[in-house]
Amino acid sequence: MLYSYLTSALVIVGAILLSGGLVLTRKIIKNLPVPDNRWRMMYLLIIFFIIGYIIFTLAIFGEPISFVVWVVSSIFLGGGAFVLTVTYLSSKTISDVRQYTQLENEHYRIVTAQRRLETILDNVAEGIITFDQGGNIQSINRAGEKLFGYSQVEVIGHPISILIPPPNIIDAREGYLHHFMRTEIQRLIGHEGEVTGRHKDGARFPMALKVSEIKLGDDVVYTALAADISERKAMVEHLRVMAEHDGLTGLHNRTFFHSQLEQFVERVKRTNHSCALLYIDLDNFKYVNDTLGHAAGDQLIIEVAAILQKRARKTDVTARFGGDEFTVLLYNVGPEQASKTAESFRKSLANYRFRKAGETVDVGCSIGVALITPQTQNASAVMSQADLACHLAKRAGRNRIHLFTSSDSENVMAMSLDMGWSQRIKNAIDKNRFALACQPIVNTRTREIESYEVLIRMLDEQDELIMPMGFLPTAERFGLSADIDKWVIVNAIETLIQQRRELPKLHYSINLSSQALTDLSICDLIMKKLKSTGLDAAALTFEVTETVAIADMAAAEKFLSRLQAIGCKTSLDDFGSGMASFAYLKDLPVDYVKIDGRFVKNLATNSVDQAMVKAMNEIAHALGKQTIAEFVENEASFVLLKEYGVDYGQGYYLGRPDMTLPCKAIMEHAGGGVACYVERPPGHKKISR
Repeated sequence: MLYSYLTSALVIVGAILLSGGLVLTRKIIKNLPVPDNRWRMMYLLIIFFIIGYIIFTLAIFGEPISFVVWVVSSIFLGGGAFVLTVTYLSSKTISDVRQYTQLENEHYRIVTAQRRLETILDNVAEGIITFDQGGNIQSINRAGEKLFGYSQVEVIGHPISILIPPPNIIDAREGYLHHFMRTEIQRLIGHEGEVTGRHKDGARFPMALKVSEIKLGDDVVYTALAADISERKAMVEHLRVMAEHDGLTGLHNRTFFHSQLEQFVERVKRTNHSCALLYIDLDNFKYVNDTLGHAAGDQLIIEVAAILQKRARKTDVTARFGGDEFTVLLYNVGPEQASKTAESFRKSLANYRFRKAGETVDVGCSIGVALITPQTQNASAVMSQADLACHLAKRAGRNRIHLFTSSDSENVMAMSLDMGWSQRIKNAIDKNRFALACQPIVNTRTREIESYEVLIRMLDEQDELIMPMGFLPTAERFGLSADIDKWVIVNAIETLIQQRRELPKLHYSINLSSQALTDLSICDLIMKKLKSTGLDAAALTFEVTETVAIADMAAAEKFLSRLQAIGCKTSLDDFGSGMASFAYLKDLPVDYVKIDGRFVKNLATNSVDQAMVKAMNEIAHALGKQTIAEFVENEASFVLLKEYGVDYGQGYYLGRPDMTLPCKAIMEHAGGGVACYVERPPGHKKISR
């Protein structure tokens, strides 16, 4: 009986082993990447054998045991062990293969990512250098090889100082590599700084360097991004020079001059030295500009600037202050030397003759001299003194100098009134002693006059016209510009109302001064006149110059936005005259952009001007603004403007202000009338070729 139980136990153990094989077979089937019917058949066979084992166990349980039964039971046990072993080994093999495959895939992914990263690093614009705590180079990408001229093999293992040498101010005996790794690198980690780079051929160049610190266990590795900034620095320097210099003459401009004047005043207070300011105003520039044209006027300004620059010392600061006005700062001079120097400038211009188109003009100049002493309050004070001294020189007969003295200061108000300009301007405003002149603005595609720019002239006591440069600078100094703006607005609207009865599509473009931008009562005046006359607000465009707008962006944006809210159009005049033109254009609420005439007058023959006009036009159009080109002086320029897509043109070729005013007749100057000068009938007409 005991043997019967033992044989049954052998078969049962075999069945259990088969069950283990069944479980492993099921696991194998699940882990197979693709279905395999052979393992499914194996699974079914094991189930069949398990059933057979159970039946056999039941059959021999309690029965006498023979040798054959004993052998068969042993075979059943061995068969179960064999199936379990085979399925276990198969399962293990499949698992190992699966893990190996995963490792292979992961290795492939890592290698691919590494190659992709190496490709990216080799194709970035910046040089990438890695080095250890000792400053020894570990790697360099292709951009770095190109930047420094070394191959990777030539620099790996060498100190970083082979690429970043010590600047001249560092004592080489200190050991620059040690200094760099101890001190310099701290200011470069996480921040871009400027260092000196060295090419393989020994050439040095300015370089931007930014370092990242990476900790790998106990080691520290540094990664540096390097870029040659020679071109960037050259461009910045070029922009700085352009921002500080007058585009026509190459002299320093008004903005730079003001900053230098403030520094001179502060320096004098510290050093107890005295300096001087010369304010130079040409005597006959207006005659040249009005009779020979703007091109001749520009040529005169250029030639005068060359004379002043040649006469000035290296320590002097010579600037074009505006129009035909120049300033010179003389360092470390007393009253006598300042007067002698001013006299030498006067003689230089007195001996100069301007020649153009067969005409010879004695230009001459009047010079105001103001001393800068420790008692000078500020730059504005000395500027006012020099300006007044210049007016006194002109009043005394021109072509002379006048040194500002304390007696001038005590009687400044009386002399200002005596000069008559402020009172004359006030009288002209009160008695309507101004005249409106208009210059046509022509559509480049249709060649039709669609609008007129309203210009102002002043009438003297003999009813002779005084051009704007003869009275507007004075009005600006005496704070009368806004009053003139109001006069122009009122009379221009009244004139336009009359003209639109016959020309209902006629538009006016009106200039505004810098003082108008801070005088919101002007907006109220415009609204009042529009309401009382019934004029369509869209018939009016108000212009401000770029320099005026940029000088006070907040006021300009507020004022122009209010005009647009009323329904009026807005325009930015002299666009391109400042270095910040493109940066500020997108922020200014203007409908039209007037391209500065200095880029247009030589458009037909100057490729640089052509490129500038194209760029300004494209950017203005991209911002949804229309463009107007000033100073169109020939047919070739007008044709090019049309080709470039500029919307409108304006200039002497298309019509002079004194010939194109849309008025019917000359009205009475006195008695409240507004003078309107014409030489041919106005209208929406085509400009002939």
